[in-house]
Amino acid sequence: MKRREILKVVIFYIVTFAAMAVLMWSVFEKFGYSDRNFLIVVIMLLPLSLLFGYILSKIALEPLFVTNDLLDRLLKDTLHELNIPLSTIFANVSMLKRDEKEKKRLRRLERVQKAAENLSELYEDLDYFIKKEIGSVERERFDLSDVVKKSVQKMEELAKGISIQYEPVKFYVNADRRGCQKAVDNLLSNAVKYNRPGGSVEIFFEDGWLVVKDSGVGMDETTLFHIFDRYYQSDLSASGYGIGLHIVKTFCDEHGIEIKIESKVEKGTTFRLNFASVGERD
Repeated sequence: MKRREILKVVIFYIVTFAAMAVLMWSVFEKFGYSDRNFLIVVIMLLPLSLLFGYILSKIALEPLFVTNDLLDRLLKDTLHELNIPLSTIFANVSMLKRDEKEKKRLRRLERVQKAAENLSELYEDLDYFIKKEIGSVERERFDLSDVVKKSVQKMEELAKGISIQYEPVKFYVNADRRGCQKAVDNLLSNAVKYNRPGGSVEIFFEDGWLVVKDSGVGMDETTLFHIFDRYYQSDLSASGYGIGLHIVKTFCDEHGIEIKIESKVEKGTTFRLNFASVGERD
């Protein structure tokens, strides 16, 4: 808050306090102090206090509301404009790849395309979170195995020696698809990030439960107690911001999906998500 706004709040507070003090003094001076007169003063001051409180809050918070509105509009405008250069990149890379024969140049074009796909995914994430904030995210019917396969493909590029085992099984759910993708991505990301060199991650379906099992470092009871807290990180040296499992928990709570966790230090961790309440096996 700027100094001018702070000064306005201070001056208004002093004037309000002085006005109320004068009103109380005037009533007690003229009619004397009694329980009845005290009650009358309180009743007189109540609407004035509400009015002054409203005005004081407006003076103090209006700059914040204005700034928030400007940032919101800037984000939406930027998000809209971002789609145009992304579409241009995809179109031109596609044309260049079609005419290119040299393998080295093709690999470079594929790297450019992959970077553009990553940007596109960030665009979709921003678009999703904006829609979620205003409550316009709709549920749809989709094959959960497609979501898991997409997540596995992304993680395999980052696994670095960690084997990811997954046997697709068609299982249709009615849910927020983007939210589901984010939840599965975060579960798989953690299973890879907190694994050990040469370790493994298993993903499978079991009676309506999606199971993600890793051979990683595991968690103690203290960590398990705080695991879904926003910004909580048991290892502060690890990358990330500690919001991944909070995203998973939020998605599950919104859809009534039960979560079970089994973990032991140096033995690995198993997450189970019960999609039976929102889906069915094909």
